[in-house]
Amino acid sequence: MRTRRLVGHGLRGMGRHRLRTFFMMLGTFMGVFALTLVVAIGQGTRDSVLGNIERMFAGSSIFLSAGGGGMMGGPREGGPTTTLVMEDLEEIQATVPGIRVYDPMIMAGSREVVYQGKSSSVRVLGHSERHEEVWDRGVSRGAFIGESEVRSSARVALVGETLVRELFQGADPIGLQLRIGTVPCDVIGVLDSMGIDPHGWDRDNEVLIPVTTMMRRVMNVDYVQSVKFLVESGTDLDGVVLAIEGLLRERHALAEGVPNDFSMITPVQVQEMVGSMNRIFTLFLPLLAGVSLLIGGIVVANLMLMGVNERRSEIGLRKAVGARGRDIWVQFLLESSLVTVVGGLLALVVAAITLGVIGRFMEIPSIMPWEAAFLGLGAAVAVGLLAGVAPARRASALDPVATLRE
Repeated sequence: MRTRRLVGHGLRGMGRHRLRTFFMMLGTFMGVFALTLVVAIGQGTRDSVLGNIERMFAGSSIFLSAGGGGMMGGPREGGPTTTLVMEDLEEIQATVPGIRVYDPMIMAGSREVVYQGKSSSVRVLGHSERHEEVWDRGVSRGAFIGESEVRSSARVALVGETLVRELFQGADPIGLQLRIGTVPCDVIGVLDSMGIDPHGWDRDNEVLIPVTTMMRRVMNVDYVQSVKFLVESGTDLDGVVLAIEGLLRERHALAEGVPNDFSMITPVQVQEMVGSMNRIFTLFLPLLAGVSLLIGGIVVANLMLMGVNERRSEIGLRKAVGARGRDIWVQFLLESSLVTVVGGLLALVVAAITLGVIGRFMEIPSIMPWEAAFLGLGAAVAVGLLAGVAPARRASALDPVATLRE
């Protein structure tokens, strides 16, 4: 019965001081909301990015790029590196034991793609007919680029799902014609959805055309930026890397002591990168959200201390009519806990709605992380209890005679 009365007193106190209660709830709300949202989006993005990395570098593969650094043909300072040509790749395939198949790549970066007066800035990639096998990415509908189309530099294109929605307004693009700069291309297929890549690019917002079409018609160049090799199962990967390095240094006439004008990435290096990314996602993102929750607790503690000063007369009167110091102490703890629990529950509801909207309208995978959500709610209760300790002790220690005289 006594506990019920204390809860009732606490609820009435919160109702009489609505503005202060609102700001106390807001602090906890923002902390739990941020924790839930950051963990959900972080986990979704991590799963998508790491899944793409493992998908692209699964098995025995070697990624070779022009220049001394960079990954997946990413931009480099000082303009494009032009040292890697198709003849290099053909020679590697012909002379290095263990190479099963390869796919060259050249990227035009952000190019204007136009369809019926509508335009979009899109990443345009040039690949061979072997892209489907080498990168494990085909088409969800339509046909993939064929050998004859690569040999003839055909004006054909594959488009991503984001481009289908934004440029073609959701209509079936197969058989329609878009323009890449001044080059018209017929759409023959829609690429499998991939989501976000390690650079943070939306892989569904891109156009893929034959590598020869890219080189001769779009960019007018005679080099490629990168290539991915698949190596026969059981082959010594390190030995293949050394053989490729020796061959390219000889073909590029690099003297001893001169750095390589190319770089290579193997699955071992990729696994190290994946481990580093996992540490970032699992440690630093929740830590940032936890800081928000801590700030919310500080707000609750400060406002509760202010509330003690404002309610000195009420506390003195209650103690004068028989309330014990312990009763006052419990009441203030209950008030701070109720505020944080209500704020935390509201945060979970709003976070679930927000994640639903994000998942529906944005290219960010997000699933409600219930473990993190309930952990955040439990942390909110703990913060509320801790935040209420100092105000409760101060309130319980007030002298009823002195407070009634004020």
